[in-house]
Amino acid sequence: MRKDLVYVTLGSALPAISNFFAVVFALRYLDAAWLGRSYALLALFFVSIDVFNFGSARLYSVAKISDRFSSLLFLDALSATGSTLFFIVATSILSRYGAIAMPHLLPALVTAPVGYAMSHFALGYLRLNGGNGAICAVSTVSALSRCAVVWLVARNASWSPYLPDLLLMIEGSYGAMLLGTYLVLRRRDKVSQRSTSGLAAIPQLAKLGGKELISSWYSNAIFSGAKHLDVIIAVMLLGPAGAALYRGAKSVHNLAFNLGQALALVVHSRMRGWFLTSAKRLSVSLGFALGASAFALLALATLCAYKIRLFPTASLGAPSIQWLFLLLIFTGAALMFACRITSLMVFSISKRSFLILSTMEVAASLSLLSALCVAFGVVGAALSVAVSCGCVLASSLMVVRRSFGIQAAR
Repeated sequence: MRKDLVYVTLGSALPAISNFFAVVFALRYLDAAWLGRSYALLALFFVSIDVFNFGSARLYSVAKISDRFSSLLFLDALSATGSTLFFIVATSILSRYGAIAMPHLLPALVTAPVGYAMSHFALGYLRLNGGNGAICAVSTVSALSRCAVVWLVARNASWSPYLPDLLLMIEGSYGAMLLGTYLVLRRRDKVSQRSTSGLAAIPQLAKLGGKELISSWYSNAIFSGAKHLDVIIAVMLLGPAGAALYRGAKSVHNLAFNLGQALALVVHSRMRGWFLTSAKRLSVSLGFALGASAFALLALATLCAYKIRLFPTASLGAPSIQWLFLLLIFTGAALMFACRITSLMVFSISKRSFLILSTMEVAASLSLLSALCVAFGVVGAALSVAVSCGCVLASSLMVVRRSFGIQAAR
């Protein structure tokens, strides 16, 4: 169990760190406008995946479904078909307006979503059957490949037009590696088929677990898809170069998100005790001291990022604007990290509250992004993350505090 937990943590942290360095390196050495359109294409790819992700990985953890079906690859086939068609149509439309890059090798529009979507069930099966080490290895290889692609394009300008193709190829390969690992394990285990497979089994699955199927799809389509929709909104409102800079900020937020989620899994069993102890010991002076320390750390991170030119912020104008942008990035990342820690606690207290807060987070982040981008440009985009995460964190702490108050009253 502890080894699996380590693999899950590494599988979240290592790719996020590698992706962060890949984006930072790309912003420094590649054309910003082309990079912004390429990342917008990649964001559209993940939106297409999530819109038709029925959550076979999550469904297989439901006992009545795993007892009836030995494999849910037939559901992944439906996901792959829908995601591919959606991706092709959406790419054709948005590329006409110059919002996203179009791959030079058009078959990539098919092979990438098919390869990725066919790995949904494989991911769940490996998670439930001791394959977290394999998942960690595949995720790390994919993340390092993104760094290698950026390095290749930066060193050889002739490869620059193929940046979208290479990015899509990595995502398709990620899914293919997971699917291949799953097929090898199933063949070695010689698991007997317990039910019909193929698209004809979908009505049986809907009848057996229709409620779980709908809630799983809703979770992926709304919550997971929204995590990538912001880049598409940014490229439409800020232009490709502004979206590229926003993508750099998002790499910091993604790093905080993954590390926070991994840490929450590790310390989940102790969090309730820590919250209770903190609530008893926290005073106004201690709260002020903690706040001042947090601000000092954020200011130090901002100073370091500005001095080493972590992001190409010179286009923002005055140094004070650049400082503000960087400070908002790290403030948003810190709040997002705290949100991931508290969200698991909220989930354990009330599934309904968790669903409401998650929906609020999606709606607030996208609405604020759209409004503040129009008002303040890319600085507004960074501000939207800090504000939305701050609101969600405050609401989460209220739920936790109310739960502890009810328990104390009893």
